[in-house]
Amino acid sequence: MIRPDGELFAERIISTGSSRETIEIGTDYQPGEYEILGLEDGEEHARESIVIEPDVQITDLRLGRNHPEAMYEGASDREAQREAIVTIENTGTGSDEVTRLEFSGDVPRPTPDDYEESGIYDTENDIGRYADGVTVAPDSEIVIYSQSMPFSPAGDHVSCSPETTEGEFATIIETAVQGENTAATYNVTYTGEDLLECEIEVEVKA
Repeated sequence: MIRPDGELFAERIISTGSSRETIEIGTDYQPGEYEILGLEDGEEHARESIVIEPDVQITDLRLGRNHPEAMYEGASDREAQREAIVTIENTGTGSDEVTRLEFSGDVPRPTPDDYEESGIYDTENDIGRYADGVTVAPDSEIVIYSQSMPFSPAGDHVSCSPETTEGEFATIIETAVQGENTAATYNVTYTGEDLLECEIEVEVKA
C-alpha cells in the first residue's frame, strides 16, 4: 500500500488461495488517496486506488441537567448539572481521534485559552480523569462527555433572568487526523432566578 506522498505505508505477503488481507490503519496516517498494488515476482499485476480520510462532525449536543439519564454510568447530580453530552459522527473512510472538546461564547464557563486538559471525560476510568483522546471509527458515531464544567452554576460569564437571557455558543472539537477544528453553533436561553435553578434550553443555530 502506497501513501498519498508516494512512500510505502504497508506491505503484506498473500498466501496462495487467500482473497483478503487486513491492514490496520489506526489514527496515525496521512489522509488522502492510497494505491494498492498487487505484485508477483516483482511485477505489477493489479492496482487499485482508495481514499482513506475521516469526516468528523458534531451531530448532537444535550445538557446533562436536562438529560441526566443519558450521562455516563456513575455520574453524580452535580456532574450532570455542569456537563454536556456530545454526539460525534464520522462519515469518512478512515478513523480519527477526538483529542479536545471546547466551549466558547455564551456559556457560564467557557473553556479558558490556557486550558491544558482535553476537556473530555474518560469513561474507561472510574476516578474522574480526562481522556487523552477518543477514537471514532469510519461510518460510526460516538458519545463523549465534557469534563470542563461549561454549564457550571458557579460560572459568571452569563446570567439567568426571569425575563430570559438569550445567547449563542459554539462547541468545538480537535481531532488528530482531520487537521482542522470542527464546530457546531447553538442558540441558548437562560430562564430563572439564578444559574443554580436556571432552565437552559439549547437548539442548533440555523
